[in-house]
Amino acid sequence: MDQKKIVHMAHKTIEEINYLRGFGVLAVIAIHTTGYFTEIKSYNTLVIVNLWTDVFSQFAVPLFILISGVVLARNYRSNFSLTEFYKKRIRSIIPQYLIFSILYTLFNNWAVMQSNPLSANLALLLNNIVHSNASYHLWFFSIIIQLYILYPIIIKIYDLCKRIDRAEVMLAMLLIIQTLWMVGLHSSSFPFIKLNFVSFLFYFGLGIYIVDYFDSNSNQLTKAFKNLTPVYLITSLALTIGASFFIIIGLKTGYDYYSIPAYFFIGSELIYPVLRVTTFLLLLNLATSLVGKRSLLAKVIYRIGDYSFGIYLIHIFFNQYAIKILKNNAIDYNNWAFYPIVFVITVVFSYLVVRLLSYVPYSYYIIGRKNPKSKIRI
Repeated sequence: MDQKKIVHMAHKTIEEINYLRGFGVLAVIAIHTTGYFTEIKSYNTLVIVNLWTDVFSQFAVPLFILISGVVLARNYRSNFSLTEFYKKRIRSIIPQYLIFSILYTLFNNWAVMQSNPLSANLALLLNNIVHSNASYHLWFFSIIIQLYILYPIIIKIYDLCKRIDRAEVMLAMLLIIQTLWMVGLHSSSFPFIKLNFVSFLFYFGLGIYIVDYFDSNSNQLTKAFKNLTPVYLITSLALTIGASFFIIIGLKTGYDYYSIPAYFFIGSELIYPVLRVTTFLLLLNLATSLVGKRSLLAKVIYRIGDYSFGIYLIHIFFNQYAIKILKNNAIDYNNWAFYPIVFVITVVFSYLVVRLLSYVPYSYYIIGRKNPKSKIRI
């Protein structure tokens, strides 16, 4: 594909991306809701259903990483300004990250901070910012920041491989490196390995690859993918059950979730890349089927995708308040109603608040989104 074609593609909107973002942030909220099955003391059907939902929904962050690869590769290929690139990347995530690191540090530590000296509070805040510890979902920023820093190097290596017709080989190598790294996370032989960009490198590279090999044949590929939707669905569900199998063995052996030996998760890590790619294809088909539709479902998913970054940032506040209210009314992790109620409350209030915030001056630096309309229409 020549450079003119790539430049032309950079200005062409991929309508499916907004729907994919919508699916992704809904999956994030599902993870942060169903994950409380780990608090249930006995192994039962409620645990299994939530475990399956949690494992399936783990496509969320890999999908956002893939989308980042697509967006960057469409807009920044050869001869782009590094200064301009990094200025835009900093503006797109650092102010939001700092603001919400401060807010979540206050939210999660307010009682302790009131009795701490200022120096201790500043040290806590600095530690949370450096290590992405202000809230358990902000670890995503440490990954995306590393990938943004390394993108100019990654894209040069990719383009070199592409010129010598070895792009697929590079992608395969990224998959092998990522899988071995993730297996190492659960091995006592490699205790120094920590969560970082290597854990998602294949998905980022896949996003770059898609720019060249999906867009140029979008009509033919979309039609072919659409015919395989039932296959993707069945495969994705089967792999979800398969990846959960090892965890279930640990639970049935008598461990609670947090005490299951790390090696139980190695089998799941070997399945995850195939599960997630299959799920990506399934979601792409669903997104394609929604493009141009006027149905309520299409509008809701599109709107959620449009505000997905802000929803991701803010949703933990509503998730935690919903849990607190339900527990005060004797509805806890052992109750089937707990999970859908928390999920719906979190989605609805996160969307509404982010939508309202989009009208605040400089809202881009808070939630990564500003609304160009002058009137509030929710």
